[in-house]
Amino acid sequence: MLLTHLEYFEALARERHFGRAAAACFITTSTMSEAVRKLEAEVGVPLVNRGKSSYQGLTAEGELFLSHSRQLLADYRRLMEDLTAAGGSLETTVRIGVIPSGHAVAADVLARLIECHPAVEVAWTSGLSSEQLVARLHSHELDAAVIHPAAPLTDGLDITDTAPVRYAVVLTDSLPLASGGTVSDREYLTGADLVHLPLALLNPDMHARVCFDRAMVDAGVPVTPSAQADSVGALVALAATGRWAAVVPEETPGATSASLRTLPLIDPVVELPTAVARLSTTPVSVLGAALDAAGRTA
Repeated sequence: MLLTHLEYFEALARERHFGRAAAACFITTSTMSEAVRKLEAEVGVPLVNRGKSSYQGLTAEGELFLSHSRQLLADYRRLMEDLTAAGGSLETTVRIGVIPSGHAVAADVLARLIECHPAVEVAWTSGLSSEQLVARLHSHELDAAVIHPAAPLTDGLDITDTAPVRYAVVLTDSLPLASGGTVSDREYLTGADLVHLPLALLNPDMHARVCFDRAMVDAGVPVTPSAQADSVGALVALAATGRWAAVVPEETPGATSASLRTLPLIDPVVELPTAVARLSTTPVSVLGAALDAAGRTA
């Protein structure tokens, strides 16, 4: 059984299409199909449901095979990483997933990682929730993730707490305040200020938004957004138009510019814990230890 065939099979399960999987592996569709048939012949059971000319999902046996093949590929990847590190330099691509509010934290962790291991490259995935990122950790699609840690979400993971994310409000000086005065006169905004502003918030199913809404309700100032998005970058773009005030992490890159101001949000202060998460493994790989160290100093 060839590792390359396992990689092709994993790509097919991910892409759910023979042609796209083949393109992702830089091979022809016929090569992809033949590799899967060879795997099926070796294990003696069908792994893929095929229509007349299309991929129709994995069989039950295929799902089981996928789980084991991902584990084998992950073990092989860690082996090669540890061998290169033993030779004096860790050479790999770290696959990291990041919650929308964790970009500044992730960037800091990665900068520290690369400072110690300059041959490491980065593949960044964003726009996913903590739950989705943890699922990708367990399926070996990611090496690490910046998440909002909470039990039982963190079961089976090694967690390194990082700096909490505090929320602020991004808006232009031209946006009027119901309390009077201008944005340029203010050093902070309160929950009461937000009630009267056209707000742009993260989508309601996202953990950061749930915590924000709860904090507002507890403070007696429930707010209603007029715009919602699944990324912090989209919220900043909305604020830049001058029509919305966006609630984003205080250290959001690009949130303060010639046209935008970032004002701390107080009364209530909304602060969420963050952490670098990775699968618990024994022994800990060189990459895992490096990620832990980078997270501890972030």
